[in-house]
Amino acid sequence: MPLLDDLELLVSEVVTNALIHAHSEVDLRLREYADRIRVEVRDSDPYPPVPTALLNDESSNQEAESGRGLLIVEALALAWGSSPAGRGKTTWFEISTAAADPEPDTDHRS
Repeated sequence: MPLLDDLELLVSEVVTNALIHAHSEVDLRLREYADRIRVEVRDSDPYPPVPTALLNDESSNQEAESGRGLLIVEALALAWGSSPAGRGKTTWFEISTAAADPEPDTDHRS
């Protein structure tokens, strides 16, 4: 199921990003709406996540490791962002569930 695959990948990327950069516990919340799912990951790092474009320079490869997962989030999510939350932040993304709905039956044979 593509929706579940995308959801699993995006949750993995956002949680991994929080664990690596915040060095703290994370709080994961999923919110289901009629047309989308919103995932929120809260951590204790006050700095917003920054997507990093891949670099061709080998000396910059270490820096390129940081933020690549957010490029995946940008590509697959309907929307994403980050907002301050206490002493840390909440990074969130939304994916559409509309594509997961089955196609209506348009075959009206009698």
